Amino acid sequence: MATAVSMTRLLRQSSVYALGNLLLKASGLVLAPLYLNTALLPQVAYGQLVLLDATAQLLLPLLSLGLPLGLLKFATDPLPYERQKALPFTVLSITGGLSLGVAVLSWWGAPWLNQVLGWPEGVKLIRLFGIYLAAKLLSGVPLAFLRLREQAGWYTTAVLAEALLLIGGVYYFLAHQHLGLSGVLLAMVVSSGLSMAVLTGGMLRHVPRCWDRSLLVELMRFGLPLALSGVVLPVLHVGDRYLLNWLADTQTVAVYGWATRLSGVLNMLLVQGFQLAFVVVGLKALGEQPTGEAALHRRTFRHYSIWGSWMVLALSLSAYDVTALLATDVAYLKAEPLVLPLSLGYLAYGLYTIFVNVLYAAGDSRFIAWNVTAASALNMLLNLWWIPRWGAMGAAWATLIAYGIMAAGAAWRAQRLRPTAYPWVVLVGTVTLAIGLAWLGQGTLSWPDPLRLLGRSVLLMLYLPMIVGLRFYRWTELREGWRWMRARLPLG
Repeated sequence: MATAVSMTRLLRQSSVYALGNLLLKASGLVLAPLYLNTALLPQVAYGQLVLLDATAQLLLPLLSLGLPLGLLKFATDPLPYERQKALPFTVLSITGGLSLGVAVLSWWGAPWLNQVLGWPEGVKLIRLFGIYLAAKLLSGVPLAFLRLREQAGWYTTAVLAEALLLIGGVYYFLAHQHLGLSGVLLAMVVSSGLSMAVLTGGMLRHVPRCWDRSLLVELMRFGLPLALSGVVLPVLHVGDRYLLNWLADTQTVAVYGWATRLSGVLNMLLVQGFQLAFVVVGLKALGEQPTGEAALHRRTFRHYSIWGSWMVLALSLSAYDVTALLATDVAYLKAEPLVLPLSLGYLAYGLYTIFVNVLYAAGDSRFIAWNVTAASALNMLLNLWWIPRWGAMGAAWATLIAYGIMAAGAAWRAQRLRPTAYPWVVLVGTVTLAIGLAWLGQGTLSWPDPLRLLGRSVLLMLYLPMIVGLRFYRWTELREGWRWMRARLPLG
């Protein structure tokens, strides 16, 4: 019964996070006409903005020292009451100190750093960027606190509110005041600063002002390896683009980039929302049942394998027609065969989320860091080996294998810590089914457009009766799931 309740919470929160992520991505498109208008933002300035954004993605996980995840982990541990009560304010205080340090160092170090960069107005840009980093760093703690309290709606509202503030700020400072890149960074500072102030104030209203110095060592021991892995993981996510540009050509990077956008729909709609919800729900389930099988994780593994594989199939079958509809250059149709391995890579990353949750609960952050580093190094080596031979397809398969190895490593370690009878046959069966149906779909490429769309739609719909025929689901389960949806959604 407890597992069923946890599954309901997981599904509801994952859906809210996924919807918020979709709206966040859509809101980002509103700024594209301004960013790409060279009269407002020269191409060089836009390139600098891209570099600053990438730098923030690398620095924030490192600077946070894994403290937001530490809050989630230790808040779900059976700590003594006094230490449990002091945990949120302790994490917030430490991060506040780190945030202040980042702001001060960036302010005083801006002239020296600009000597290295040599950017016009570089000192001002670096100082604004440092304040932005400090605000984002501190706001990560109250956002983690909202996740801990399973307030997915408030979390999503907060993220979207910051995005709307950013849009308004960019339109004012860039389009109205014509401040160029400085205006964009000023909008980033205003939106992140206001968001940080509201979120931090809201968190302080709900937590006791207790500080426990003894928690510091445990938080650092757990968080530092995660901070290092947080720097390495983006290399696994996007490093292949740089290697493709070096070992192939820019046109290949463009095709590969489009394929990652298509396959990234799975990451946006399933993996990211699932990850945000499962870290908390999974940790709480393990804390409530400290011994025996990880029942929620086993059950989630089955459902995720079935529906994740179906989404892989849907993306693979739709990639050609979506590309043909949107692209003016037929060269982008070469992205179609890349979507299957790249989507399977995202599927593996979602499975990694299930297994690494067990490692979070056990405090085994060192293994997490070594596992992520090893997978990233393997990805780099495979790219260097396969890109000269197979181009973009080599990069796609290198990505899939690296994510698969990372998931397998986490699964191996999780099984040693918490032996659980995961239904591996379901994963193997659904992935094989998705690959087989996608392969059949390749035979429809030469068909007329209406016939091809019909044929691929039939292949997609065949998946459901086939998983029932293979007994991965029973009809009774599907009927129960339908009744559950009718009870919670306005289906008429």
